[in-house]
Amino acid sequence: MNISTGNKAVPVITLAALMAGCATGAIEAPAYDAKASAASQAERFIEAENEKYMAGVDKVGVLSCNVMFGVNSGASASTSGGFRSDAARATGTTRRSDVKVTVTYAAKGVSEAQMQDIANQACNSAEAQLADAGFQVVPHATIKATPHYQAMHAEGRESPFEYKGSAGTRYLVVGRDGETISDPRYIGTASGLGQAFKAAGGSSAQQHEGRLIKDLGLTGVNVNILIDFAQLESDGHSSFGGFANKDSASVDATIQLTARGDVRFQPLTEQKCWSRFGKEECMIKPNHMPVFSTSNALVTASTFYSSIEDVTTTTDKLTSGITKTLGFLSAMGGTSSSTATDITRYQVNLIPAAYESESQNLSRGLMGMAAAKAASARQ
Repeated sequence: MNISTGNKAVPVITLAALMAGCATGAIEAPAYDAKASAASQAERFIEAENEKYMAGVDKVGVLSCNVMFGVNSGASASTSGGFRSDAARATGTTRRSDVKVTVTYAAKGVSEAQMQDIANQACNSAEAQLADAGFQVVPHATIKATPHYQAMHAEGRESPFEYKGSAGTRYLVVGRDGETISDPRYIGTASGLGQAFKAAGGSSAQQHEGRLIKDLGLTGVNVNILIDFAQLESDGHSSFGGFANKDSASVDATIQLTARGDVRFQPLTEQKCWSRFGKEECMIKPNHMPVFSTSNALVTASTFYSSIEDVTTTTDKLTSGITKTLGFLSAMGGTSSSTATDITRYQVNLIPAAYESESQNLSRGLMGMAAAKAASARQ
């Protein structure tokens, strides 16, 4: 396992893939300059989908804003026998012992209350940056006072809620203070069946959001930002094609504060409404929603943690295998195979003030670039 604290390659990854767990590939990412303008850097960090539907978009309102915080980052890798190993076992000449390596990093030192402050600042800043980019922004206070907005959040998921990925990866998803998580991408993950039943009755969060867009005559904006502190890369669990032995297991870690995310627009001009069972339904096709997402993570070069500790427990060590690489055992007694587990845990001790300040800077940078690119797509 390798640990790097420098400005190393950062995985190019979507929000959905981030929620699925660790990244396994990386390319060299451009450097983010917090002092440079958002518009001058947008092309290097933000990619667009369905941007043609931005034509005519002017009046907008932020209908949901969520910030995901990485609190645990984990990855695993393992050795494995390939075609040659299988052939050897068939002759009864070899016994194989494999190992699975699991590495986790836990962030410590920042409270949920501080995460809430960061989320509030990021969401308030999102409105200001949309306005700076030239959009007519309906104030959040106006949107929040409407019955549909209140109904939408009544059907949402309580904030913060925990999302668990693979190999010990864990996130906290935080909405604006006093509001729920209403974005269907999160609700679908956390309580999809419940939302399906509510949709049948016309009372899902997404349906209330559609009615809100129509009643206020605006384009809805959904903001999602991920703040992470560690990026782990695994060399996987099997060799290419399964034709060769995989005789080592490696998890590399880069400890750095990053921001990724996306900003989705729901154009009023693309909305279709109809009546069903006496209730109005309004919907915009997903492929008619412009999405501006990070193609490269924003990374801060500033120090945001004081130390990294090995906090592997005695139980972990007892569970762990003796080796991280393949060991061939004597061929006594025919063929057999086994897998040992090697567990290592680290704790990253955050500096609260630095973490909060840099998280806010990265969030503003991401939103500023997304807003600038969205505004340019209207031309």
